[in-house]
Amino acid sequence: MKKKRRIFILALLSLSVILIAAGILARQVYPTMYIAPAGNSLSVQVPSMENGEIREDTVTLVRGTAVKLRKRGTDTSMVEYEGKTLEVPSSSLSETYAGCVQVPSVFVRTRTELRKEKNGPLCQVAAEKGEELKVVSASVQDLDSETGMVNWYEVVRGDETYWIPGQYVEPDEESVHAWDEPNVAVSDYWNAAYGEGYSTDAFVAQEDWKPAQKVDFADNPRKDDVRGLHVTLEQLAANPDYYLSLKDRTDLNALVVELKNEGGLVEYESPAAAKWLDTGYQGLSLEQLRELVRQFQDAGYYMIGRISAFKDPVFATAYPEEAIQTTDGQLLEIAQSTWASPYSRKAWEYNADLCEEAAGLFNEVQLDYTRFPEGLATRQGEVELHNTYDESKASAIQHFTQYVRDRVHEHDAYLSVDVFAQVLTAMDDQDLGQYVPGLCIAADYVSPMPYPDHFVNGSLGVENPAMEQGEMLKRYSQIAQSVYADDDQYRPWLQGYSNTAQDVQDQIRAVEETGFKSWLIWCSNGDTEIVEPRVKGMKAVTGKQPEDKTADKTIE
Repeated sequence: MKKKRRIFILALLSLSVILIAAGILARQVYPTMYIAPAGNSLSVQVPSMENGEIREDTVTLVRGTAVKLRKRGTDTSMVEYEGKTLEVPSSSLSETYAGCVQVPSVFVRTRTELRKEKNGPLCQVAAEKGEELKVVSASVQDLDSETGMVNWYEVVRGDETYWIPGQYVEPDEESVHAWDEPNVAVSDYWNAAYGEGYSTDAFVAQEDWKPAQKVDFADNPRKDDVRGLHVTLEQLAANPDYYLSLKDRTDLNALVVELKNEGGLVEYESPAAAKWLDTGYQGLSLEQLRELVRQFQDAGYYMIGRISAFKDPVFATAYPEEAIQTTDGQLLEIAQSTWASPYSRKAWEYNADLCEEAAGLFNEVQLDYTRFPEGLATRQGEVELHNTYDESKASAIQHFTQYVRDRVHEHDAYLSVDVFAQVLTAMDDQDLGQYVPGLCIAADYVSPMPYPDHFVNGSLGVENPAMEQGEMLKRYSQIAQSVYADDDQYRPWLQGYSNTAQDVQDQIRAVEETGFKSWLIWCSNGDTEIVEPRVKGMKAVTGKQPEDKTADKTIE
């Protein structure tokens, strides 16, 4: 009996040795390799037979994908992936996972601010489009396994070491210029003010035209049927029951809450603002704001925090060297206000800090006054804008928006930006920096403000826009169809003042019947006395939308 047991044990040990040896041999014969393409992914054509005809399917392998090596060659190798045998360049294979992110250099696709620390503040140093930067290091911890993008590279520029976001670099010079010819219409109107060729340089050459990947956060699902109302934080905090009641009395499913207004006042006690300004702000604490926002989210509202960016006399007074000035160093007053310069990286950081703080509470952050003031073309030689990098206005606004978007996305929130109505119809930025096709690359949503009473009689062929509000919005939205590549990004502001509930309803009908699902209503500060007469018009007209189940963003 004991002998049989020994034989059985020896047999088991022998089998284990054989299996281990077979595993080692298999790994030696068919070792695991990792896809290490020049870019973020590698596309491989795989031939197959269908109905007696040869067809080719495309298999996309992102950086870091594990494959089994079947046959190694000098130029190409055969690998196995998900049961398919693929031919890939041998240079796109790495023996280690860590080797997937090791590249000698990267090329800057669009002017990009560098950082002294990963995720740190902006330096006063920018890398230019097409510039080659030697890579010092890259970590697999920064590799996005879904997209294959390395989120950060440590690079050398001059004698200094910096960090640069991976989404703004390409593997070679050819890839940098792959996006040089965007399919956008450009008006030459501003050439008369700034010189021949200005418009093409400002709106095409200096902007980033690589489409951004559409995001959808699991704990804050993307919402492309937003029906919102603007209200100041003061009004919301004073009358919460009234605004909660609108959820049942209207088809509203979102509120746009003013957090920093065009006077530069932050309407709550903001730790982010306190880093920059001795504000003395009175109002809700950050925790009280968090509880208020959560109350409305629990009631089914998608909550949007609104921040006015550059029209900010508070910041301009505190940092005059970062503001728009006259050439003799005085703050320039336009329309009874002073402005932070949209070229100022300190102004970028200040607003981005506020947006990041808001992103920790709200489903979405909305930027307003993300532009230059009107009338600068007529004041050339009188104004100091502090244009350190010789940027066009459109380029500065797009890159600022991208920077804020990146920081907001870190908190699983979305970014929208408001624009003048005329920038959509003029095919330029109206000298404000708001070039809509470029902003559609930079933001999740772009909201023009086509208030009918802002248009002169005859605009877009409408005899009296203020009296024909539905027709005005219909024609405007038809133009939007030719400008927005993604219809879900179009979310217009509708006029909710100096009109009737029927006017509001006519505007909503025009937007929805044109094929768009989202709209926002501007009732000034959202005072209940302004909102209430228009409540009956705040209804979706192309069919009641499903009950909102997506406003439950997790608050940490």
